Amino acid sequence: MENRVYNTFCIITLFGVGYNIPFNLITGLYGPFFVTVFLLGLVSFALYLSRFKGKYQLSFLILSVSIHAGLGINYFFNDGITGPTLVLLSLFFFPILVVASKRRYWIWTTINVGLILTLALVEYLYPEVILGRYLTRETRFIDMVSTYLIVIMLIRACTVFLLNHYNNAHKAAQEANLALQKLNQEKTKLLSIISHDFRAPLANIQGYLQFLTKTDIAPDQRLKIKTQLLQNTQTTLDMLTNVLTWSKSQMEGGEKALVSINVNTALSASLELFKDMAIHKDITLKYSLGEDIFIVSDEEFLQLVARNLVNNAIKFTKPGGAIEVSAVKNGSNLLLCVKDSGNGEPATITPDIFLLNSGPSYGTNREKGVGLGLVLCREFVEEQQGRIWFETQPTSGVSFFVEVPLVPERMELSFVLEQTALPKAV
Repeated sequence: MENRVYNTFCIITLFGVGYNIPFNLITGLYGPFFVTVFLLGLVSFALYLSRFKGKYQLSFLILSVSIHAGLGINYFFNDGITGPTLVLLSLFFFPILVVASKRRYWIWTTINVGLILTLALVEYLYPEVILGRYLTRETRFIDMVSTYLIVIMLIRACTVFLLNHYNNAHKAAQEANLALQKLNQEKTKLLSIISHDFRAPLANIQGYLQFLTKTDIAPDQRLKIKTQLLQNTQTTLDMLTNVLTWSKSQMEGGEKALVSINVNTALSASLELFKDMAIHKDITLKYSLGEDIFIVSDEEFLQLVARNLVNNAIKFTKPGGAIEVSAVKNGSNLLLCVKDSGNGEPATITPDIFLLNSGPSYGTNREKGVGLGLVLCREFVEEQQGRIWFETQPTSGVSFFVEVPLVPERMELSFVLEQTALPKAV
């Protein structure tokens, strides 16, 4: 900001000094003429150093010293205290004060005020040192009025710039504060999940284990307890995985390593694991993934999206139901669909399920979920310039859709060739 104010100050100073050169020549003020020519060269050089060479501090030093020295000399050739020099000295102190470092405020204040007082005192004691006088009353009026206009222009430019910068900074601070408040709310919600929703299933697991080790029970009841124990463990692990993934994404600022990946290769292994989980609940899981579908993505997060959607489908589908997973090309996009047969009743869900404050939900076997998985799905898909939505079936069941851009054909061909290339002979 200081650099931009300084450059603006240099440009306005160039116009002001450039205007005075022909004026001084026409009015016969030859002393100020040579001084302003000298100042014009120094200001141009200072602007060049700051704007094109990036030597801001050196430029600032050259300009500040040259202005004070040049105007100090000009004082004696431009009618002394009745001329515009003192006004210009006080004016140039304003932008200098804006862009100077804090530790140099008093240095430049002392130099500016000391120079003005010294010039006035020298003229008071030795009036004969004032060499340049206005030839006519008209030239004095023209010089003073034009100086006033330059002063007003410089003050307005610096003030408007500072106000605009302040307003922009204030707006950015407000937006950052709102984002921070939202993040704090999400973290508070997450801490509530960790403290309450993790404790309950872990306590159940502990109770089951204590019961199994201290009590003689029938084999069928033991099998039932082990099944319930496995379900609680799986639910808790899913919740922990989502919490850790969400925490990681927040700390890394959402930055992920995006590479070209084959959807079939990335998801097949995960879906095979979910087949076993579905069989335990007497649910049929089928999937159909195109062989030649490539997207630019992060494989871990793509698997997370599919894992959460399929896990939710298993959770909310009653035994004897069916789940279908498909991935097809839809124009220039990948369309991933996870469709379940539901619990036998029409689904009652709203778009709030993609928000962290949507509240807990329970599956057909009372499996508890807090919705963090769907929040992660939404965040990841949006980062891929895609979208996620759902459609409910008239009788029962929900279909979740994920649409993200495919890899352009040239990149896809390059990736396929890399995967199939034979090693070079040594």
